[in-house]
Amino acid sequence: MSTTGPVEIYIGLPEEYLQEAAELFYDSFQQKFSQIMDNREQGISFLEKHLNLKGTMVAFNGKKLLGIAGLQYEGCHFFTTSFSDLTREFGWRRGILKAVRMRMLNSPDHKGELYLKAVMVQPSMQGRGVGTHLLTGISDYAWAHDFSSIRLDVVDTNPDARRFYEQHGFVADRIRRCPLPFQFLCRPMGFSSAITMIKKIS
Repeated sequence: MSTTGPVEIYIGLPEEYLQEAAELFYDSFQQKFSQIMDNREQGISFLEKHLNLKGTMVAFNGKKLLGIAGLQYEGCHFFTTSFSDLTREFGWRRGILKAVRMRMLNSPDHKGELYLKAVMVQPSMQGRGVGTHLLTGISDYAWAHDFSSIRLDVVDTNPDARRFYEQHGFVADRIRRCPLPFQFLCRPMGFSSAITMIKKIS
């Protein structure tokens, strides 16, 4: 099933959609964020403060936000937060543990590579080709900006997402297992390892 009407894909989230994007981000990864934030309201407020509008690829149908994708590369991160941000929000003791959990969601920059942080589609629009439109836009963006590859991580508990990315040219490269000392942090977040997938850009 496809969307009704044209889907516009472009870089740069309009500021008036920031809260809606933060809600979509939180709800798409609720199991992870619920282990970091005290509640949904706080989580959405925190994400609003730290989302990078310029690092967001968006899918619109008219004025309706259909989905977003978070991009990361040298000099641009879709979502950034620091240790001081977390300690300001939660205090020193709680902030330290939350910083460790947040680090589980981070990935380093690689020169010449575009990192796809996440693809998120509104629940009412899932299965209608919005994710495919976003991936096509991301591939076009990577080609136009001379990136040699696109990289992403998909957790071991989400085989549907892995199949989706494989259908769009991504190949499993390696498995990143949660370090033994931190497995007690990873499991409540819904995973024990992540598969790094790569798509070469010709």
